Amino acid sequence: MSDDQGILLFLGAGVVVLALIVVIGVASGRRKKKSGIASWRVTVDWIGDQPYLSSSDVVLNDAWQWKQFQERYPIGSPVDSIHVGDETRTLHISRVSQSLRAGWPLAKAGFTAYFEEYERSEFPVAFAVKADRGIAEVRLDDAGVTAVDTSGAVVFSGPWSTLLFSDGPDLILKNDTGMIHIADGQSGYNELEELVIKYGTLKQLHF
Repeated sequence: MSDDQGILLFLGAGVVVLALIVVIGVASGRRKKKSGIASWRVTVDWIGDQPYLSSSDVVLNDAWQWKQFQERYPIGSPVDSIHVGDETRTLHISRVSQSLRAGWPLAKAGFTAYFEEYERSEFPVAFAVKADRGIAEVRLDDAGVTAVDTSGAVVFSGPWSTLLFSDGPDLILKNDTGMIHIADGQSGYNELEELVIKYGTLKQLHF
């Protein structure tokens, strides 16, 4: 091989390496740009007659997506064009929350945002439940959650500020006084679950 051929081969190899570096860099940049886009979409959902905003599913414990949701819907911010009955209203964000949307191994979660105009309008309310520890009814009010047995004796209670929940195959409620498991299937279970999501704090306890 002549010196000229060697130089040409060397230069050709250099061009190939440079091209690969450029391609890898562009692909990496696209991935980073894509990762900076919120992966969720928001629709209006309902708790009874109360509208709220609900995201599509996201990966559980994705702190960046959760931060984006909080920044998109800061407390006190207005949301226009919410259809309530025959009216189109501007409502204001009062709180945001997270909940489980699927169990292991899917490990999905969702975000919700609620409106000041309906804040604590649900209370007081009580739900007949099937639960452990002999619990027959769960009562919700401004102060928090109280679970009682068939005799009316309090088995579990605490303020909203300390209530942790995990909404998997059943609904787990936990605070510094204990834990209870509420089974799905009872009338009113979905509304109970939605109110716990609204006023409690998610802590994954199912897997």
